[in-house]
Amino acid sequence: MQLSLKEFKDRRMYRTAVGYGVAAWLTLQVASLVLSALDAPRWIMKAIIAAIFLGFVVALLVGWKQERSLVAGGPVSASQRRRFVLAAIALLPAIAVALGFLIFYHPAGRVVPSGENAKAPEKSIAVLPFANLSKEEENAFFADGMQDEILTDLAKIADLKVISRTSVQQYRAAANRNIGEIAKALGVAHILEGSVQRAGSKVRVTAQLIDARRDTHLWAEHFDGELSDVFGIQTQIAQAIADQLRVRLSPAEKAAISRAPTQNFAAHDLYLRGNKLVAEVVADYSHAKEKLTEALELLEKATALDPNFVLAYCRASQAHVVLYWLEIDHTPERLALADAAIQKAELIQPDSDDVHFARGLYLFQGLRDYDRARRELQLAQRSLPNDANIFSLAGSIDRRQGRWQPSTVELQRAVDLDPSNLFHLQQLAASYHVLRRYSEERALYDRAMVVAPEDKSVPVSRARIDLDETADSRSLRETIARLLKQDAKAADEFPAGLLDQALCDRDRGAAERAIMAITPDELIFFFATPPGFTEGLVARCFGDKARAESAFNRARIEQEKIVAQQPDYAGSLSVLGLIDAALGRKDEAIVEGERACQLRPLKQDVVDGAELMVNLARTYAWAGEKDRAIEQLAKIARIPSNLSYGLLKLHPDWDSLRGDPRFDSLVARMKTEPEL
Repeated sequence: MQLSLKEFKDRRMYRTAVGYGVAAWLTLQVASLVLSALDAPRWIMKAIIAAIFLGFVVALLVGWKQERSLVAGGPVSASQRRRFVLAAIALLPAIAVALGFLIFYHPAGRVVPSGENAKAPEKSIAVLPFANLSKEEENAFFADGMQDEILTDLAKIADLKVISRTSVQQYRAAANRNIGEIAKALGVAHILEGSVQRAGSKVRVTAQLIDARRDTHLWAEHFDGELSDVFGIQTQIAQAIADQLRVRLSPAEKAAISRAPTQNFAAHDLYLRGNKLVAEVVADYSHAKEKLTEALELLEKATALDPNFVLAYCRASQAHVVLYWLEIDHTPERLALADAAIQKAELIQPDSDDVHFARGLYLFQGLRDYDRARRELQLAQRSLPNDANIFSLAGSIDRRQGRWQPSTVELQRAVDLDPSNLFHLQQLAASYHVLRRYSEERALYDRAMVVAPEDKSVPVSRARIDLDETADSRSLRETIARLLKQDAKAADEFPAGLLDQALCDRDRGAAERAIMAITPDELIFFFATPPGFTEGLVARCFGDKARAESAFNRARIEQEKIVAQQPDYAGSLSVLGLIDAALGRKDEAIVEGERACQLRPLKQDVVDGAELMVNLARTYAWAGEKDRAIEQLAKIARIPSNLSYGLLKLHPDWDSLRGDPRFDSLVARMKTEPEL
């Protein structure tokens, strides 16, 4: 007998359908909460939904027959009871599936992660570099861009831990990819791999998601489309990954991952090249001037092609700020260029999180306005919750303001998000160094040597901890000798370490090598020094007065020009004070050194402030003001700084103070009570 619409209405079966619908909805809500909490596989929910649909059909068929009593005049209350009982019975298959999972599906029955990777958060991922399958080698940048945009989209999701780009780049070569080992090294549960093939206006992207703990493929798909739709493909992949990992997406996050950075692909290619150079300098300051100059040229071309390219303006601003911060071009004109680039971006997209980050960097490294910089970073973090650079910058700001505990937490968070980034490891190690927490500093450099085995500055930094902590230079001396034996030019990578070792050991030959390795604007005594300064320092140490005077006079001419251009820059004034002290210009030296400390006191900046205090103590000592030097050193011993027991014990800068009981007592106290 057919079930017509009239019979459906006459027999009041819509009541059965409604009753069943209510019961089914409640069942789904409970199942969703319980299964999510138990980390159930996605097929369980699908099976429950299928069982509910099957139960609905059964409920209609059985209910159609049972409703005859109501049509024949049977009691309504009995019929209503039957309808609810029927709905409950029809849901039994769905309930049975759920109960079956609870009884038979549990962690002991699965392949359970073990070792370090078992600690990885469930919702964590690393996006490895995508393989370039295109015939043209220049399309490698296109493949990099695909990986970078997908990673950037995923990093905007607060419910997901995403490893930063720097840490995944080392796994570019397919031969080096052991997924389990990579995931363990990066501290993630999932790995995304992919490939890109571009031919003319066509593009094919293949992506696969792997659960590295269980060595299983969770999802794989390829996407074919026009080049003009490449950003749409990236969004589809990011959305698919979020779905697979059951990540909660807010409306703002959905909008953020759907927004294309530009529609001009030539501009985007130029941006990728420029951004890569800026990232290289941020991670490693070597060849900074050349790389940043080239990056600015590329970014300028990108914005010429797309005047609304916000990200390109933000990276250009960052390049200008870094040139200023590293004292390569520490001029108001350079800062003005950085500010102008941000203003252009702000006009286009004033509430962009990338704009807030760029503004925060400018305020911190350009204007030293730490409070406003922190507020900008907090705004940037709204849609950039996985950006290691934000945590690193926030940690640096807190460090400058003497907020050591939160600073350490933030710098550690940057390391967690970008575990193979040498710069982040070095930043955290630098904090432990000035706090004289040497065991923790050693552990970080041990890790850094694994992350960057080819970097020659890392073992030198690791070895000099013995010099600082115990006044034993043997490890540093042997490490440098080994590296120089392997490569005679290796000193270029650790000139400051070589200089400290040479002067503490009173090794004239090593000191001369350090002079050759140290380039202009090298940060000696924490601030940039002019040509001739290092030569004068070495000559002074070994009693060569004529050479020292000649070198320091040359250095003074250059430093005077810098101070004249920037009379309120504390670092340059402090260096001029040292030069004048070495040249016997005592009164001028003391005025300059004290003025430098007044320009940037501890309450304004505990990092620069402490190093300016050390330079002032050095100025007093060189100028023959022994009492003032010892008094200043006593203050420094109670605050975080780069001054250490080993340097006080061995470095010739303090020779004029040796034998004074007050100085000897201070040195002994630094040995027995180093940690702050």
